[in-house]
Amino acid sequence: MSGVKKADVCGKYDSLIEKHINSLAWMKKEFAVMDPLIDPVMGIASWDDAVALNFGGKTLVASVDGPYTKRLVMKSALIHSATDIVVKGARPLFALDTLTGNIDDVKEMVSSLKEQALAMNIPILGGNTMIEPDAEPRCSMTVIGELLCDEPIRDCGACKGDAIALIGDPLWGSRAERIKKAKTLFKAWYALLEQGPNIHASKDVTKGGLISAVYEVCEKSGREYELYSDIPFSLTRNLDNFLVCVPENECKRIKAVCRDSGAGFYVVGRVM
Repeated sequence: MSGVKKADVCGKYDSLIEKHINSLAWMKKEFAVMDPLIDPVMGIASWDDAVALNFGGKTLVASVDGPYTKRLVMKSALIHSATDIVVKGARPLFALDTLTGNIDDVKEMVSSLKEQALAMNIPILGGNTMIEPDAEPRCSMTVIGELLCDEPIRDCGACKGDAIALIGDPLWGSRAERIKKAKTLFKAWYALLEQGPNIHASKDVTKGGLISAVYEVCEKSGREYELYSDIPFSLTRNLDNFLVCVPENECKRIKAVCRDSGAGFYVVGRVM
């Protein structure tokens, strides 16, 4: 079962880790002065997939993603953006979009986003659009959600002995296939949250793939890790399912919840 350990990342995956994680460290330092202005629950200091702050007696969770190419917009841009909110333990309330391109490209992107919004029950309530005849079509999404847990599930709480697992199957395929898989993933995740999740860390597997997500979680948690050799997915491709670090004795329960919801559950490694 032995596979990739943290030490193995040095060299083989250096460029990937640098591009998607380490190259932005300067930005965290630059914006570090922002947190004291509003005292967020989860802000720049956390440097997580989303931010969280108390507002009106609730905890709101927000994330911005993109700019997406038209190809991704036509398949799953809203879903892709919403996973950042859901994986932190929140339910999306609404979204905003920013669209650029010629009028035909923008119309096509709007049509796709509308279908995704209605299917996932995440209304797009506004945004900004720039019609530029010669511009490459692009879209960015902002998603706002409400926290369902007492605290957001951060990406820095992995503990020694935790199982590293994936919840849900990769959100690949056509638009319809991605919507179906996302609904299944979200159903399983919300079922786990209702039971009171014993999840030490969570992150959606996006930029840089599984290897980057595991590296970042364990690096921020101050832990080593080992990924098993029989992982059924690419280590470097965007999966858009959920990476979790959980006590090993929780795996049976989580697997059962996923099975009942129709979602996949894969133990891919361990925290050392």
